[in-house]
Amino acid sequence: MKPTTILVSALAAVASAAPTTAEKRSAVDLGAFNNFGFANQDLQYLLAINNFDLQAFAQLAAFNNLNIGGFQNLFVNNVFDVNSLLQLQQVALLSQLGSLGVFSNFDLSALQLNVFDLGLINGVGGFDISSIVDQSLAPQIETIIQQTQISAVVL
Repeated sequence: MKPTTILVSALAAVASAAPTTAEKRSAVDLGAFNNFGFANQDLQYLLAINNFDLQAFAQLAAFNNLNIGGFQNLFVNNVFDVNSLLQLQQVALLSQLGSLGVFSNFDLSALQLNVFDLGLINGVGGFDISSIVDQSLAPQIETIIQQTQISAVVL
């Protein structure tokens, strides 16, 4: 049996046992998350070129009780370091899975995010990635951000 078949079978079994209500469960303060726009230009650029579905991410919080509070600094701080890149990867993955409907009717309140521990090399997480981005690219990055239609998140 292929690994994907095993995974799909396991998810199907769990999905059949999940509650079937899909009503809005909690309010998400979009303003607290900078309306899901990144304060950092480099993160906003990554959003623009990768087209993450932040609507699906917000819906996981509103309908599936996903605790997204730990991601607030990702959106409101003007920081582009290894930790923010790791958080962005989590947001991207959750957004993709949410838009596919993988979490439909699941209560995600017990899901623990941002628990990636770098241990003794924790200082690596604070490495400023923007220090290695060529600043002469800033106008091009800004143009790409402006030309890309980034969908507003509405709940």
